[in-house]
Amino acid sequence: MDISTELKRKLFHNLSVVYMLLYALLPRAFVLWFLFVVLAALSGVEFLRLRRPELNAKLLQTFGGIHRQSEITGPSGIFWTLLGCWLTMVFFTSKRIVLPALGFMAFGDALAAIAGRKWGRRPWKANSAKTYEGSLACLGVCIAWAMLFVRWPVAISAAIIAAWIESRPLPYNDNLWVPVVSGMSLSVLNLVLGRH
Repeated sequence: MDISTELKRKLFHNLSVVYMLLYALLPRAFVLWFLFVVLAALSGVEFLRLRRPELNAKLLQTFGGIHRQSEITGPSGIFWTLLGCWLTMVFFTSKRIVLPALGFMAFGDALAAIAGRKWGRRPWKANSAKTYEGSLACLGVCIAWAMLFVRWPVAISAAIIAAWIESRPLPYNDNLWVPVVSGMSLSVLNLVLGRH
C-alpha cells in the first residue's frame, strides 16, 4: 500500500476521533449504548459481507482499495477500531484514562503507519510491515497526547507500552489491542506513578 492510499485509509480510520469527541462531550451511558448499536449494525454488515462474495467485492470497491489484504476474508479495520474503542469505554470510566487510550490508537497508530511507509527503513523483523521509525513516531505522538491528561512519568511509560503493542504482530488487529491495553496501562501507572 503506497503512502497516498495509507493516508486515505488513516483519514477514514480516524472515525475513532469522533468516538473520542462523543465520549468527551456526552453522557457516558448514552455513548456506550449508541456505539453498541453502531457496533451491532456494523457486525451485521461484516457478517453478510464475509458470506456474500458479491457484496464483499462491491463494498471493497466502494472504499477505493484502501483495505488491507487480510480484510478481504476477515473483519475490517473499522470493525476492530470500533470494538477496541467501545471495550475501552466499557472497561474504564475516567476520561483521563479513556481519552488518552483512544488517542494512542487514533493518533499514535495512524502516525506509526504513515511514518513507517514514508521513512521506515528498519523493520522490526524480516517481512514485517512495522518499522522502528514508525514506532518512534507512534511513541512521540503518544507521549505528547498523554501529557494533556496525566503526569509525565505516566505519559511516557504508557506511551512506550502503546508503541510496543502497536509494533507487535498480535492476533486479530492492533486497533483492538492498542486502546484496551493502553487503558489498562494508564490505569495501573496512574495509581503507581500519578501521585508522586
